[in-house]
Amino acid sequence: MSFRFQKRVRVAPGVRLNISKRGISSSIGPRGASLTVGKRGLYGNVGLPGSGLSYRTRIDRRNGQRLFNVTEKNQTYENVQLSFNKQDNTVQFVTDKGEALPVTVERKLKKEFSTQIEQIHLEKEQEINAQTEKLLQLHHHVFKTFSIQELQNLIEQDLSFEEQEPNQSEIIDQLKEERKKQLNFIDRLVLLFPAKRREFENRLHTEANEMFQEQLEDYSEQKQLFIEEKQKRNDLLASVLKHDVQATEDWLALHLEELDFPLETNVDFKMLSENTIYFDVDLPELEEVPLEKATIMKSGRLKIQEKSQRETREHYAVMVGGTALYLCSFAFAFVPTCERVIISGYTQRLNEATGHKDDTYIYSLIVERDRFYSLNMAGLHPISAFENFEHRLNATKTFIFKEIIPFAPDEFTGKSI
Repeated sequence: MSFRFQKRVRVAPGVRLNISKRGISSSIGPRGASLTVGKRGLYGNVGLPGSGLSYRTRIDRRNGQRLFNVTEKNQTYENVQLSFNKQDNTVQFVTDKGEALPVTVERKLKKEFSTQIEQIHLEKEQEINAQTEKLLQLHHHVFKTFSIQELQNLIEQDLSFEEQEPNQSEIIDQLKEERKKQLNFIDRLVLLFPAKRREFENRLHTEANEMFQEQLEDYSEQKQLFIEEKQKRNDLLASVLKHDVQATEDWLALHLEELDFPLETNVDFKMLSENTIYFDVDLPELEEVPLEKATIMKSGRLKIQEKSQRETREHYAVMVGGTALYLCSFAFAFVPTCERVIISGYTQRLNEATGHKDDTYIYSLIVERDRFYSLNMAGLHPISAFENFEHRLNATKTFIFKEIIPFAPDEFTGKSI
């Protein structure tokens, strides 16, 4: 059985903070937009001199891909787009209905657009390998030690209020413009009469004032939420520096919820003393390691293949070991009073006696701050790095992890370094 504490946080990829009048919350999703295959592949107004082909770009896009028409020998192929075929990992030109072009036409297009095709192969290679690389380099991005001033600066950086206070004059002008566009010819003629024009403008001002008051109320609520959240974080930090255990747990939970982590992971934690934190981590399963890897061959073609079992286990070891080092650095960075982290990781394995999956611990270690920051993360293997600390680990050379008994939290409760 794994340990269960009062504090449990789920860390996940792409988490960001939202402030709205419904309250402050976290949402999942990448910041901003991402590049998709085909978006950068083709550009308009390009001729193919000497090839017998011509095309014209269209303004509309479908699925992020630019469509164009191809004409050869008076035969027109409409809505042609550059597409990535997942079955054989090739780039091909097809109509938006998925119809293939004649071999001679496609051969000429591929020759003419070879640079764009190479770019798509490169982007696809990066897309497939990106998650693996992020998992394997997790320990390269451990948090450095923050000074108190840097922690205070983080509060300023994490919370920004970008809402603009509503402007009554702008609202009136905008509303007047909208309402005038809605008037028909007869209504416009009616406004030539001074009394009708005054009546129209009075209605506009009344409606605009209501809109202004509503927007002002919304703005004030959001600004107040921002002020309260900022004050809450400053108060928490002040309490953390005074060794307030409850405040430290709240401070940790707050920042863990905003941690951008490669895979969704549950973390239970508890302050065992004013300078000791215990992490209990529900590690991802071996099956969650990305199974594919991509390479661009000398021919320019993209090769996608499955990793071997040994390579998958190696990547899993780096991932779960890197998770331990990364979370330790998080504790040391965000809690200046923390000098020691006990971290244990468990996974789920089938119990053949019951037919159910049981929590099975695969590592447990005691990490001291000074020793941790003496390591060169860029040159070590995360699992090998466990040797620098008191640890419990039973793994083969090919990283088959066997069950261990973790350090129990009650061994350290109330004990300071």
